[in-house]
Amino acid sequence: MKVFNQKETEFIMINIPEILVANGTGAILVLFLLLYRIRIAQTNQFDEKAYNFLLIVTFIATINETLSFIIDARPGFIFYILQYISNTICTDASVIVGYCWCLFVEYHIYRNTNRIKKKSRILAIPLIITTILLIINLFGNGIIFSISEKNKYMRGLFSYAVYVAVFFYYIESIWTVKTAKNDSILVEFFPIYYFVVPCMIGTIIQGLFFGIAVGWLCVAIAFILIYIEFQISNSFIDDLSGLYNRKYMNHYLNKLQNAKNKHVYGFLLDLNDFKVINDTYGHLSGDRAIIHIGKILQNTIGNGCVAIRMGGDEFVIFANFKTNEEALALKKRIEQNVRQFNIHSKEPFHLSFSIGIAKYNGKNIDAFLSAMDDSMYEAKNMHRLMQ
Repeated sequence: MKVFNQKETEFIMINIPEILVANGTGAILVLFLLLYRIRIAQTNQFDEKAYNFLLIVTFIATINETLSFIIDARPGFIFYILQYISNTICTDASVIVGYCWCLFVEYHIYRNTNRIKKKSRILAIPLIITTILLIINLFGNGIIFSISEKNKYMRGLFSYAVYVAVFFYYIESIWTVKTAKNDSILVEFFPIYYFVVPCMIGTIIQGLFFGIAVGWLCVAIAFILIYIEFQISNSFIDDLSGLYNRKYMNHYLNKLQNAKNKHVYGFLLDLNDFKVINDTYGHLSGDRAIIHIGKILQNTIGNGCVAIRMGGDEFVIFANFKTNEEALALKKRIEQNVRQFNIHSKEPFHLSFSIGIAKYNGKNIDAFLSAMDDSMYEAKNMHRLMQ
């Protein structure tokens, strides 16, 4: 994020105390938040890992940027090498943060690892391009930046490619949130602008006003704001399964009742013989069964769907489908994925669901839930008769 030319070096040297204060504050904030999160060890979900990784990258980048400012224009071959290394790390880190932020947003909304795998390949293109350019830049051609004979940093012809990549990621994350909101999946409180706006402001200021090191400080502040807001949103996530919880279901149904889209199917899933798993193999095995179910459902549902753990061994899926055939196809995919789990799993137990399906009539939520319940118990009775 540090870009300035040869003429600004004198100004940078004078501005070192302010740079140390700004980047030092950012580094302390990020490190404190990272250590705190490690200490409380919240969950093992993808978004939690991605968030921690973002903090680590930001901390490393902040330290490297500070180093690059301090050693700028200092004579010596060692400082020359350090300038190239520190600026390369710092520049690539800004793009890595944008890339990982998009994946974090994607998973936090949809909680679907298959979506992450597919989207990560497409989103990686700007990161790969900028990384390749930075590697080429190490050979001294100055396409991104160059270090003069006096060890002064100077911006290159393609330096703005980094800014384009970073802003692409921020805009893409906003689009993801907007799309999810249109699909009636997104919880209202998703704080996308709490992160994007401070980061954009910091990037613009540092790009326009050379030597003002506020980019990574703004990123650190954005992480603090996001963390505060996510303490609220995490109350809507079931810790064991990683799916949304009953509290979120109530939020979703209230939103559904006032929504224009009425093409919603509800799936009520009851795990068969869950008590037998607990009694035979212990409650830890029962917990693992819930964890596996969460992963199966996350990887089965697609666009316009949301999976919820109501509590115990009951789960709900709401899906924006227009035909019964689409609903039956999802039911079939769930059953197929459960069979695949039973074939390949090393667990001592097998999983199976009784699944009830109902279509929302656009008027009565209670009738919708009751129809799902009746359909599920009908499937449950069929399961008992087949045993």
